[in-house]
Parts: sequence; C-alpha cells; structure tokens
Amino acid sequence: MKNSLNYKIVARGFLNNIVWIIFLLLMITFSATIYGFFSVANYINIIYHSVFIGILAIGQTFVLISGNLDLSVESTAAGSAILSVWLVSTSQYASGYQLYTWVGFLAVIILGVLVGAFNAFFVVKLKINSFLVTLSSYIFVRAAAIWITGGYGMQGLPNGFRFIDMTRLINIPLMVYLMFAMFIFFEFLLKRTRFGRHVYIVGGNESAAHSFGINVDKLIFKVFILSGVIASLAGWLMAARANGSVAAMGRGYLFEVLAAVVIGGVSLQGGIGSLVGAFAGALILSCIHSALNLSAVSPFITNFIQGILIIVAVSLDALKRLFR
Repeated sequence: MKNSLNYKIVARGFLNNIVWIIFLLLMITFSATIYGFFSVANYINIIYHSVFIGILAIGQTFVLISGNLDLSVESTAAGSAILSVWLVSTSQYASGYQLYTWVGFLAVIILGVLVGAFNAFFVVKLKINSFLVTLSSYIFVRAAAIWITGGYGMQGLPNGFRFIDMTRLINIPLMVYLMFAMFIFFEFLLKRTRFGRHVYIVGGNESAAHSFGINVDKLIFKVFILSGVIASLAGWLMAARANGSVAAMGRGYLFEVLAAVVIGGVSLQGGIGSLVGAFAGALILSCIHSALNLSAVSPFITNFIQGILIIVAVSLDALKRLFR
C-alpha cells in the first residue's frame, strides 16, 4: 500500500514537471547538434521571442483554469497595437492627433477591458459558450481596428513609446524583465490568493463553487477582463518592438498561445494548470522556432511539431486526471 502511494506521488510529480524536462532535453539536444544554437545571444533571443506568447498565455491560463476559453486574445492584442499606433504615430495614415504616449496606453487598456467585459457578458448573462462568444470577438476586433485605420501600415513612434523595447539591462530588453515580473505576480495571484483559489474551484466544479458561496458570475467577469487587459498590454509591446503596426500584426499568435498553455499542462477542461507550466510551454515553442531557423528548415515544420506536442500534452492531461 505504501509503495503504491509512493509510486503515485512520484508519477504525479513527473507528470506535473515533464514540460520542464522536455524543455531541458530540447535545449541540450539542439545545443549539441545545431551550429550556433549554443550561445548566450541565442538563449537570450529564445526568451525574447517568447515575450508576446508568454504574456498572452498568462490571461489564457486564467480563463482556461476557470473552465472557459478566450479566442479573442490575438485580435485584442493586434487591435490594441493598431489603435495605439493610430493615436500616437506621426504616420500620414494615423489619426493626426499625435497624442501623448500615456494617452495611447490608457486607450488600449480600456479596449482590453471592453473586450473582456463583452465576452464575459455573453458568457455569464446569456449563457453562451465561451468558444462561440470569443470567436466572434476574434473576428470583429481586428476587423474594427483595420476599418478605423484603413488597413494601412503605420510607423513613426516616439521614443517614449518604444522605451521598454529600446532599453536594455545586461544586454536584455526591458520587456523581458516585464514578462518575468508578470509571471511572478500572476503566479502568486493564482496560487496564493483567495481569487486564485476560487478560479481553480470554479473551473474544477462550478456546482461546488456555488455551494461554497463563491460568486461565479463575478469571478468569470474578472477573469475575462483580466485576459483582455493582458492581451491589450501585449499589443502595446508588439507595437513598441515593431515601431509601428500592420493589418496582419500578430497573425497566428492565438494558436501558439493555445499550444503553449496546453503543452504547459493547463487543462482544457478547467481546474488544472499553472503559469509556471505555461511559461515552459512558451519557451519550448520559442526553442523550436530558434532551432528550425538556425537549421534553415521550412517554417511549416513548426506547425507539424506543435501539433505533435499538443497531442502529447492532451494525453498527459488525461493521465494526470486519472491519477487525481
């Protein structure tokens, strides 16, 4: 009996941390076999490349653990990037207002709140499946941003806007430190606060959450608004790195975000997952991108590998549920 219990504890620990084991094995393998991969500069580039997917994965993790899904994060980020550049840029296709940087930042945060509240309203009040609601947001948010700007690419941002990307500490962009700070803060929020515990309870068993006196509707509102605000912040950073915006900004990020969180052990059924795992998932995807680029391999192979990793991750999620 005792040996069986120890076996289950070891097996559960292995399954909970396998994403980090996979990441380390990939790093070691690529470093040993791919010329140019084993370098400090490339390792920094891997982390730098994971910033946007990593930040978007934070909001998605909260939503998934609560038992829902947010497909709108990509469009919210893209729409925020386009809106902020349109308001602040000196481009001939911009609004012409050339507002202060902080005003543009405030505008994208408001956009994130509105998108999150829109999603939550239809999910909570009208009881529409979050997949359908956020799919509609995914479509119209980017379309609205492109319509407002005419679909033109815009450049010419002030240095204050690009400060977070231009500034480096120990040769590492400031936005990388921001990503780490966000993961630490939101991991604490998720694991060490009443709000975070309620997110797990609602995602694991909504009926039990009601019996515990948790205001489920209010919590879902908070989770979707949080996801929207985080996505809008990611869009701001995207614009800062690109020094502008284009209509196709962030195209395909949704699938990478979903791949990262699922690979990281966040359950699509709700109630299980962590930001530490989601961060590892984002690093794995960035590591694979770097390896394929250095190997001059077709980028379409990346999607093939992502598909395999997602299948493996979903299978591991099923195993973890069996152990529980």
